[in-house]
Amino acid sequence: MIRHVALFRFDDGVTADAIDALDRELGRLPSLIPAIASFSTGRNIGITSGAWDYGVVAEFASQEDYLTYAQDPDHLDIIANVVKPLITDAARIQFEV
Repeated sequence: MIRHVALFRFDDGVTADAIDALDRELGRLPSLIPAIASFSTGRNIGITSGAWDYGVVAEFASQEDYLTYAQDPDHLDIIANVVKPLITDAARIQFEV
C-alpha cells in the first residue's frame, strides 16, 4: 500500500468559500480515478502553532496506481486551477504502509 500525503499553506486572504470549493473539487477525485483506494482531506483545526493549513491523504494499492492518480488529467486540472491559485507552499510525500 502506498500512502500519499500533501500539505498546503494558503495564501493570505483565501476565503472560506474558496476552501469549500477546494473541498468539493478534491472530493470528486475518488469517483473520477478508480486507482484511489482511500482519500481524505481536511483543514487544520489549530491545535498546534506552525502547522500547515490543509492536508490530503490518499492510499493506493501499488506505486503504479499512485502514478495513475498523479498523472490523471482530472487530478492535474484540479491542482492547476483550484489548488495552486490558493496556496503559497506545498509539501508532498509518498511512503509504503
